[in-house]
Amino acid sequence: MIIYFSGTGNTKFIAEYIADHICDECVDLKVVLKYKMPLRFNSIKPFVFAAPIYAWGFPEIVKKAILKSDLTDAEQIYFIGTMASQSGDFDKALEKIAYGKNMAYMGSCGVPMPNNYIRGGNIPNAEQAEEIIKGSLPLLQELSEQIGKGEMIEKYDKTPFASIASGVVNSMFNKFFISSEDFNVSEMCNGCGQCAFGCPVNNIKLISGGIPKFGSYCINCYSCINRCPKRAINIGKKTIAVNRYVCPEYSDWKERGLV
Repeated sequence: MIIYFSGTGNTKFIAEYIADHICDECVDLKVVLKYKMPLRFNSIKPFVFAAPIYAWGFPEIVKKAILKSDLTDAEQIYFIGTMASQSGDFDKALEKIAYGKNMAYMGSCGVPMPNNYIRGGNIPNAEQAEEIIKGSLPLLQELSEQIGKGEMIEKYDKTPFASIASGVVNSMFNKFFISSEDFNVSEMCNGCGQCAFGCPVNNIKLISGGIPKFGSYCINCYSCINRCPKRAINIGKKTIAVNRYVCPEYSDWKERGLV
């Protein structure tokens, strides 16, 4: 069972790729958390948790969900992360989680996917994003084969000062940089409600005219900003001219013969 968390679709893409190639099922953890469904999962095949890597670590909401989950039958667990380029020591925290749940840790690996960290800029256009995804297909194929055979997987990328990046820097990021305080909505908003519908933590409430109002429990997945059809949501003024990014659907790529 592949259990994935995805804001703009990168992790959904790789989860569906792996599931398709090893004949397994996918579960959308974002939906489970949003609608407060039971964290109970049963699988005969190994569990595979997939999530984006934020500041060289899995999102706190995902790590907490894994710790709280009741995982039955399968005794092995894999972790796959999506990243712009580096994963730090994200695997070390996940290895501890696996052992804490008395499961056999089968390894972790980061997969390069298009950058969606809109606060930092440098978001690829559609053509550039497609090339990045194509570049990661051989790695996805290799990971799928290893997981399908029940083999260990290994992290291949190297991050300078990885322990600091996934330790102090990640901790500072989670404590001081995750916020929606400077999110704003322009007059371009058409009240469609897609931002609230896609928010995994229900941090967005729609007020008069369907205008989104942001609460204090944002996790900075940037689903609301990237998926807004009118580009009406911004972070201050810094993202007005920045590209938006939503990952193409795996099913579309399969239909086009790209995977």
